Amino acid sequence: MRVLLLFVVALLCTLVFADLHEGHYIQDKDDHHDNEDDYHKKGGHHHHNESLSCHKIADYNYKFSFDLFRQIALDHPSENIVFSPVSISTAFAFLSLGAKAQTRSQIIEGLRLNTSEISEQEIHEGFHNLLVLLNDVDRELQLSGGNTLFISKKRKILQTFLDEAKRLYHSEVFSTDFKNTEEAKNQINSYVEKNTHGKIAELLDSVDQDAILVLINYIYFKAKWENPFNEKLTKEGDFHVNSNTTVTVPFMTRKGVYDVAFTKEATVVSIPYKGDANALFILPKEGKLSNIEQNFNEEAIKKWRKTSHKRWVRIYLPKFSVSGTINLKETLGKLGVEDIFSDNADLSGITGEANIKVSKAVHKAILNVNERGTEAAGATLIEINPYTLPPRVDFNHPFIFSLYDCKTKSVLFTGRIANPQN
Repeated sequence: MRVLLLFVVALLCTLVFADLHEGHYIQDKDDHHDNEDDYHKKGGHHHHNESLSCHKIADYNYKFSFDLFRQIALDHPSENIVFSPVSISTAFAFLSLGAKAQTRSQIIEGLRLNTSEISEQEIHEGFHNLLVLLNDVDRELQLSGGNTLFISKKRKILQTFLDEAKRLYHSEVFSTDFKNTEEAKNQINSYVEKNTHGKIAELLDSVDQDAILVLINYIYFKAKWENPFNEKLTKEGDFHVNSNTTVTVPFMTRKGVYDVAFTKEATVVSIPYKGDANALFILPKEGKLSNIEQNFNEEAIKKWRKTSHKRWVRIYLPKFSVSGTINLKETLGKLGVEDIFSDNADLSGITGEANIKVSKAVHKAILNVNERGTEAAGATLIEINPYTLPPRVDFNHPFIFSLYDCKTKSVLFTGRIANPQN
């Protein structure tokens, strides 16, 4: 009987905080000039600091995030979804260190990496650099991520794999008694809870006693809006889930200058965070959600940015807290990553043996978007209130979001809000 390798991706949590009053409208620092790192204006490609090795894998990670979103959206057509593409790609790239032959090829190709254009060494160095930047303590936003191995006390893991795991993926290693399933479960869940700042308390409800290794990957993101919403202006409003269902939820609102694109299919708004990151909110026109989702790719972003301009608008955005758990075994299988979950798996680079496979791959993410916070916007420019009323952008029906880190050129979180009340 083949030995089980339990693989878990645990990650979380975006908290968007800000508290400045809206009595005077504070100008975005980039409202008077284009920012090269604006995800929406540059279609996900940026032209500075190209020497950073994580930028060599950025385009591939970008494509993977789109392909993964389309598959998850297709599998879950009417519910909230949220996941972290960069965390999933980091975890599986890490796992490919121990994969051999076709198993490794499927992982690399499934992550949309192309070894005819970029070497495996450059791939791993890119993820190494990505993790370094994600954990940069000098940034205005709080962003951290990492990988941890929980290894069975009864099994021997190759030292070469452990050395590479630590060198390239900053992996911590813990010895675990999987035969004591309750103790092992508590050990792993406690670690995840600590590193996601208490947001994921119980990732696992059980642990297989035959597991030899559990891989945990986590991401934590907390940022303030560049220009905050005023809590006093938040009011209840109707969100139209579908033609038959309407729910009442709190809507944040703010007048300001934002990058906005009005197209036949959707309205697209980019809202910046402090610390070189931004959120893209895509509001499809009635009946266009499915079409937008299944054509959500780099070409769509390029098309939107061509029509995007800095505009004076009033935004109505629902507060929401959304969580989601994704069965990566099922989802990645549809993207071509199959052998690693089957008896054809070759993960001999981990133990030196060919009789292990991944039995479970779970991804959990939680996203909380609101207007609270403790910091003021500081000394920024004052927005000039034009005499004409600004166009209204009302996110009052299902929409898509994507949170982007300009420094690493990575999609941190993406998903769909079908019902902000769920």
